[in-house]
Amino acid sequence: MTINETVICFFLYSFLGWVYETALVSIREKQWSNRGFLIGPICPIYGFGALIFILIGTGLNLWLTFLVCMVSSAVLEYGTAYALEKFFHAAWWDYSRMPLNVNGYICLPASMFFGAAGVMVSHGLHPLVYPPIQALPDVTQNLMALLLTAVVSADATLTVASLSDFVQKMKAFETRANQAIAAKYEELESSVSGRLANVKALSLSLAMKDWIIEQEFQKANFKLDWLQSSAVRTIRRFKSEGEHSENSGRVKEMVLRLVKKAREIERNALK
Repeated sequence: MTINETVICFFLYSFLGWVYETALVSIREKQWSNRGFLIGPICPIYGFGALIFILIGTGLNLWLTFLVCMVSSAVLEYGTAYALEKFFHAAWWDYSRMPLNVNGYICLPASMFFGAAGVMVSHGLHPLVYPPIQALPDVTQNLMALLLTAVVSADATLTVASLSDFVQKMKAFETRANQAIAAKYEELESSVSGRLANVKALSLSLAMKDWIIEQEFQKANFKLDWLQSSAVRTIRRFKSEGEHSENSGRVKEMVLRLVKKAREIERNALK
């Protein structure tokens, strides 16, 4: 494949991956779920995966294609998940409840599925979609490749900038919420003494934290712009780290629930 053909195939498979992911999750959750890390209708990991499947699967028998695609998809998925969580402290998919998973990034059932998908793409789908792309005039291929690259590059730039700002907002809010939680515990411990204080703190800790976080959320007028809301819409879990790490994940999960709830209220108000 030429460079232009490779670029066009990448975006085509990224779009098809978005269609598959969105349809699957929407059916499972019984409501529309616009999937993908980026704002637009594209999941780049599927595009990269499909190209890898095509490059390594062509010329191999079906079983060898399955094994190689299964291993390569696991490496790609693990690396992508690790990088996203490293930079944004969040995970866009979570296999922690699946059997034979590694850090929630990959699991054997999913890797086997992608291995089978690699066989279908390299031996079935690509031989059908590649000839029409190859038949396009060079000028058309150039324009399509440049336009698609420009649009998705702009999307990626906006998404990364929005998520980076979101991370900074979350850090500031976590500090505020952790301080409020610590102050509440100090107040509780000063109101009763000895063993009773410990028992009361333990029995009320989860409900207390949720209540404090929600109150601080309202006080801080914590809002995300449209790009940030779109970028974080598919986050599945957050990484807890740093000082007060036992509260960090809870703060993030609570904020995400409150943000999604606020968006639902806004959508219902527009109907």
